[in-house]
Amino acid sequence: MSKGKYLAIDYGDRRVGLAVSDFDKQVAFPRDFLEYKSIKGLLNQIKSFCDEEQIVKVIIGLPIEMDGTMGDRVIKTYEFADRLKKAIDPITVEYFDERLTTKQSIRKLQMQGVKAKDQKGQRDMVSAQIILEAYLKSL
Repeated sequence: MSKGKYLAIDYGDRRVGLAVSDFDKQVAFPRDFLEYKSIKGLLNQIKSFCDEEQIVKVIIGLPIEMDGTMGDRVIKTYEFADRLKKAIDPITVEYFDERLTTKQSIRKLQMQGVKAKDQKGQRDMVSAQIILEAYLKSL
């Protein structure tokens, strides 16, 4: 296993949630969310983040439909990932099924007492954390 951390991304049209592992790849921490207006600006932010955090692998949540089909959201995610791969090369990019992560993140935030109106960006980074936790468990 390479020396460095893993980054999980919950990609959305306006916001991207980020979560980072520890160096041992045992624990996932919700890290931040990025609001963006352009993909180019977002890619630059993620590249800087990867450099600062010593990221060696990026895991992108793949929003597969509950019936297992690939909808429009999956196509957008693949297009984003293709551009990200070029921007952060040689860092590896993988996909991981993110079904139900939004519901899980809402429930987790509610249990922590976070009101629905305050959950917007937090929901994205907690979703990224859930994606990363599931990915790490699958290893």
